[in-house]
Amino acid sequence: MYLDWIIAIATSAPAGLPGPALTCVVATPSERPLAFTPRIGLTPRRVAARGNLQLTGCTSPDGSAASLRSGWVTVKAGAVASCASARDVRGSAVITWFGGDGRPVGTSRLRIKADRLATQHPADALLTGTVAAGALKGERVRGGLSPAAAILGCATRGMSALPGNGKITFG
Repeated sequence: MYLDWIIAIATSAPAGLPGPALTCVVATPSERPLAFTPRIGLTPRRVAARGNLQLTGCTSPDGSAASLRSGWVTVKAGAVASCASARDVRGSAVITWFGGDGRPVGTSRLRIKADRLATQHPADALLTGTVAAGALKGERVRGGLSPAAAILGCATRGMSALPGNGKITFG
């Protein structure tokens, strides 16, 4: 009898929370990769990051941002970073959104903030924060940006520019 009741409750419960508002593929454009000043090296130090990201293949699992298909991001941030870690990341980004026809459909202003030590892919910290204004306002932002170059090259020569690609999620 109790088993029937548990099964009835479990099968009548909602399937879960809705998916994220928006998910996109993110990549650094070859002509404008993320740049670091001074060069990132083996030892953590305060650096400034600037550059652009392209958002493509955007989908809205919950349907709330179905008109946003791609975007162009301008990023400015500072962090304590090395080839293997980043912390105390603070900055901002502006996204210009484009619809399915390639025309601009809005903007978003992001507040980039990551306090925790990021060690797997330190550049991921640049994709962490909250949408402060515009489209998707209030949504949490998180993502991953895998560098094209190996960490060994960064450790031996340093890194002043980061080409990479990954995924970004809003919500």
